[in-house]
Amino acid sequence: MDLTPPVAVVAADALVLLAPANRDRLALCASPTCQEMFVDNSQSHTRRWCDMNICGNRSKKARHRAATRPPRSGA
Repeated sequence: MDLTPPVAVVAADALVLLAPANRDRLALCASPTCQEMFVDNSQSHTRRWCDMNICGNRSKKARHRAATRPPRSGA
């Protein structure tokens, strides 16, 4: 099995990510359970999540649940 083509693609992507223009835009996902890095291409450079549909949505749901949950009564 020849792994040259997949390795070449990964190497090319790594070179693009580590290029000086992208190095300042590398960020780590703000989710405590995610360790993915991404290139922040947003205009204001304030992107927080690797994927808004996954990590961002989970965070928003958790915040909403905490804000709308009725307070516990102490016994």
